[in-house]
Amino acid sequence: MRAEAFVPGHISCVFRPVRTDDVLTTGSLGFGIRTSLGCRAKASLREDDGIHITINGEETEAPVTRFAVEYMKTGRGFDIILDHDLPLEQGFGASASGTFAATLCVADLVGMDRKSAIEASHVAECSQGGGLGDLIAIASGFGVPIRDSPGADGKTSDSGLSFDKLTLIVFNEPLKTESVLSNSEKMKEIVKAGDSAVSEFAKDRTIPGLFRISNTFSEAIGLESDEIKAAISTIKSKGNQAGMCMLGNSLYTDFPASEARRLFPSAKVFETSSFSGPIEVIRKE
Repeated sequence: MRAEAFVPGHISCVFRPVRTDDVLTTGSLGFGIRTSLGCRAKASLREDDGIHITINGEETEAPVTRFAVEYMKTGRGFDIILDHDLPLEQGFGASASGTFAATLCVADLVGMDRKSAIEASHVAECSQGGGLGDLIAIASGFGVPIRDSPGADGKTSDSGLSFDKLTLIVFNEPLKTESVLSNSEKMKEIVKAGDSAVSEFAKDRTIPGLFRISNTFSEAIGLESDEIKAAISTIKSKGNQAGMCMLGNSLYTDFPASEARRLFPSAKVFETSSFSGPIEVIRKE
């Protein structure tokens, strides 16, 4: 018996961290883009209680996903295969999408509800060095969701925006999410800039507004690499828009992918769109 699921990726354009004493209410506010590129998961039951996880063809410990599956306390073992469309650790919510895809499949196999998968994935993300709010955005069903309240039961709303075509440009050296989220001084800067950005987006909920506010936010928190700064400047000079993916050495843009490949030959370039709608689990015998 096997369960399969596709879970979209998520680009956090702006995030405002919310830390509490309870991991269930920890998370972030902000807005981002659910992407049509994401993670495909397959999970099957084992005869023993072992948890074996393969990511992009390589068996790995996968600490965030493993923690989430163990948190569900199913008493069963699983073989889990995750295949990501986008690079890991580059601001595409890969940890959240892969973990959620895995827990959705596990929940389906053992008869647990989707809320159990959401809680397990959120707790794993926020406690094991993953993201800080991607999960509720991914689970939202909106193409460009707004994170209105944090936590496993956090509320999201639809910005009403969408992207038919979106180019993703990924530079070589990733930005380590955990090193940023564990830096207390940097987090204070992000909270201040995040509050301002969230407030501003409420006043200008448009595609140009999304890019403009994202640029102001990434400049304010000082995490743009030289490559990101140069690429955003170049793309703007061509009459297009671009923003930094939080948190990665990567950006999203309305610049054509073919032109991006020509201008940035050493970068990886992907074409995607915003993804709206539900996430489905398919059972196969």
